[in-house]
Amino acid sequence: MKRIAKRATRRAKVAGVMVRVAKKIVAQVKPRRKSSTTPAKKRASSKRADPGDILTRLLQAIPEPHVELAFENPWQLLIAVILSAQSTDRRVNQVTPDVFSRWPNPAALAGAEPAEVEEVIKSTGFFRNKTKAIMGASAMLVERFGAQVPRSMRELCEVPGVARKTANVVLGGAYGIASGIVIDTHAARVAGRLRLTKHTDPPKIEADLCDLFASEHWIGLSHRLVLHGRYVCTARSPACSSCPLNELCPARVAPAEDSWQERAGREAAEMEERAEGFHRV
Repeated sequence: MKRIAKRATRRAKVAGVMVRVAKKIVAQVKPRRKSSTTPAKKRASSKRADPGDILTRLLQAIPEPHVELAFENPWQLLIAVILSAQSTDRRVNQVTPDVFSRWPNPAALAGAEPAEVEEVIKSTGFFRNKTKAIMGASAMLVERFGAQVPRSMRELCEVPGVARKTANVVLGGAYGIASGIVIDTHAARVAGRLRLTKHTDPPKIEADLCDLFASEHWIGLSHRLVLHGRYVCTARSPACSSCPLNELCPARVAPAEDSWQERAGREAAEMEERAEGFHRV
């Protein structure tokens, strides 16, 4: 009986070894599953577009970028940019002729009746806060800066209603001073889709872009990104097939319809029509 028990034990051990060996063989033959955490498509989409190539194509697509706010001097641009917050440039351009006709300079606007200003700018939204901002800004210009818009980021950001984005628009658009890159919702969207930044906070996006592009391109690039985002790389239905940046963009959702030069040429023609009557930078 003891011999029979020993034989049964040995057979069980051998069977166990054979099972383990068989499992190893099956594991070697069985194809490995692709990792679900980093699919190939996602890895490819994380690659940043080349800044030099982006600049080359945008320069051809928008040769002479423009500011889509109507103005004749730095003060008018400052007022228009403040009014454009949470509004559209088109709406602001409908309002500012009346503003500048009634109050043609900083001193006049600083001494205006707030209720009258509110009524004129009401259609731009948040009109009470904007009235305080443009009147306060005009008053400070008169009191501290000789009725002139400052030419430095530090001083301009001390003016009521002015933050870094507004200052960048005014310094670049009115004075040609490259103080940084304008980051609005359109520029932020384009930069994100091109993987030029991982941030959503405007100052951090601006810092990333300023590191990638030489300062000599900051003013033009600011308005090229804004215009391209406003009319081509739109939020809901981006025109990927006709976009001159298509091949460079990790976020594209459609193939290009022809060469990037042809697409850039069509965008340039459209921008030339849109630029009529506006200040070019």
